[in-house]
Amino acid sequence: MADSHKSTSATATPDLDKRLFGKKQFLAQVNWNYQVTGFKEYATQSSVGNIGPGYKVKLRQGQLLVRQAEKLEDIHLLSYRNEQFLAEWLQYSPAALVRIDTAFDELRLKTWANLCNRFGKRIFLRIPRYRQLPEYSTPIRWWLKRSLDWAIAATLLIILSPLFLMLAALICISSPESVITKQCCVGRRGKLFYIYNFRSPAWGSWMLKYNLDKLPQLFNILQGNMSFVGRYPQTLYETINISPQQQQLLNALPGITGIWQVKNQFGLSLADKFNTEQQYLKNWSLWKDLKIVLLTIVNTFLRQVNS
Repeated sequence: MADSHKSTSATATPDLDKRLFGKKQFLAQVNWNYQVTGFKEYATQSSVGNIGPGYKVKLRQGQLLVRQAEKLEDIHLLSYRNEQFLAEWLQYSPAALVRIDTAFDELRLKTWANLCNRFGKRIFLRIPRYRQLPEYSTPIRWWLKRSLDWAIAATLLIILSPLFLMLAALICISSPESVITKQCCVGRRGKLFYIYNFRSPAWGSWMLKYNLDKLPQLFNILQGNMSFVGRYPQTLYETINISPQQQQLLNALPGITGIWQVKNQFGLSLADKFNTEQQYLKNWSLWKDLKIVLLTIVNTFLRQVNS
């Protein structure tokens, strides 16, 4: 047992090593290939087997694969430890990228997303592949679209910087909370990222009326996580409650606006939204994106007139 301890904890820090191996009933052996043995005996003597789905963790080519364990002997120690333990474990992990199943609940996925963001690790949901995307069918036009996204976003940030400062000052005056809010959303190929919005306290109705709360999403475009026009940016809650077939569309890039907003689809079912966005991706063109942008501006103006 002592030899196993020394060989499997060589890359861990002394403090982390002490926590990992301090109690024999928790663990018989662990190594940095993320394999655990001895957990079955611990689980049968405690209540951990009834808490929920456990993690099956594997390190492969610099990526940490986190799946739902189907067998008790596959369950990783991380499954039933607290957030602080997971944070320290992730901090010292050699993996730079995490891929995690959508089988876990929203709280667990948010915890992983927050910790990966904290330690500079990218995290993706494991979703079905989808090849019917513009970036594969028309790569040159897609490259042009992305170039326009970055150029226009950078230009707008410079031009609108006085407006940004004014809105930030108004929010600071009316609320002690942070100026920018962050929401975890699912981006291209299932990448988890934070979508930015201005907080809308006392000035909320006015900012929402003119879509000014979305201005910080220009930074999301510069980061490569969004486009001006794209699919609806799904939240984690929405993602884990749709079918694998619908999850295929999460391979596409989300947008500040899209066909979902122009057609006022907020009241439609997920299936109807899925079908509409699928048709948009199959028939994508730069002209259609420009049309969507113009219709979004017109619809925003009409709302002001009608109100």
